Amino acid sequence: MRKTITYSLLNNQNNSEEYYRAIRGFALEVLDKASNAITPAADEFVEYIKEFNLEEVRKTEEYVLELISFGILWYIYGDKALKVKHAPFITLSRMAEWRKKHQEWKPVIDIFRGIMMTLVLLPKHNKTNEIKLPTLEQIDKVCRWFEATGEFREQALRFIRWRAYWSTIDHNSLEGILMSIALYTRWFEQRSNEVLGVYTNNVERFLENSGTHYLWREDRISCSRRRLEYHLNMVGAEIMNIAFREDFINTKITSVLVPGCMRGRPFEECEAIKVKEGLKCQGCLPKCRVNQLRESGIRNKFDVYIIPHASDLSLWSPRPGKLRRGVIASACVTTLVEGGWELKRYGVPAQCVLLDYSGCKKHWHKEGYPTQLNVHELKRLLKYKEA
Repeated sequence: MRKTITYSLLNNQNNSEEYYRAIRGFALEVLDKASNAITPAADEFVEYIKEFNLEEVRKTEEYVLELISFGILWYIYGDKALKVKHAPFITLSRMAEWRKKHQEWKPVIDIFRGIMMTLVLLPKHNKTNEIKLPTLEQIDKVCRWFEATGEFREQALRFIRWRAYWSTIDHNSLEGILMSIALYTRWFEQRSNEVLGVYTNNVERFLENSGTHYLWREDRISCSRRRLEYHLNMVGAEIMNIAFREDFINTKITSVLVPGCMRGRPFEECEAIKVKEGLKCQGCLPKCRVNQLRESGIRNKFDVYIIPHASDLSLWSPRPGKLRRGVIASACVTTLVEGGWELKRYGVPAQCVLLDYSGCKKHWHKEGYPTQLNVHELKRLLKYKEA
């Protein structure tokens, strides 16, 4: 069994079935707890959206997840973001998009972004465990910071709409909403550690041992996530599946998107061919997990694409005259939810399956080793379309 780097859904078991039973139950508990704590705020936000016709109203679970995410990300990054006095927020944000759309520029952009993030976006500060209620002006600044990092762009786009709504309500009502979110964040931190802590018990050790390894690197934030963020993204992935499921079920064809770290051979030896959407496996190694998925796809009517990290997911947007495509995406805990929000923004009906553990050479391990996903969970998601 592979050494756990930060998280492992296996928890010393042969597979991650126990994890999926736990996360399904906990996601329902999270939503139930939210029903009295923060769902009323989401319902009021929906009325605001309807009144001004801002968007097609989405599932309540999506709005609740946005509030949960806001509370936790404010708690973790608010002090750090507010300490930044001057930064090229717009330039950094645009560069995060350029690296998606122009993969040939990505290595150079990553070097520049890594330097700039360390110099201006991530000042040293003493983190406290106190949750302070933000002002609207502070929310504005934090959203600019979130977008500039490139790691929280999708969340920032959603938080900005919440901020616009919050500017229309009186001070006492706003304070009540923010206090409810803060109290919910405290509950989530404690309860998620009780339920999911067994899957993330190496995160803190990893952060302590990584030292200055990620200093000046573009992936510094992604690889330095706190344990609470892992729990947020685990629950977030399950809530997304609940919220997006109906749309996914109504698609005609399915594609499974997997990261390059699942390949059984190093990049330079892999014989996958480049296509517009990513890379297509050619079956060069029988034991390769991507090849095994490809063979399963032939039997179960789905195709498989290898998607490089930070790819432009707009390529999966629905096309006029084409069959509506559903996507099942897989990635590690630190990146999957952001990708899920991005697919949603592009109108792609999606479901997600977490990698059982991280292991890629570029971000997590000096030698790297192939990752895997729970095939039974993948098949469960496919069966929803057959029901």
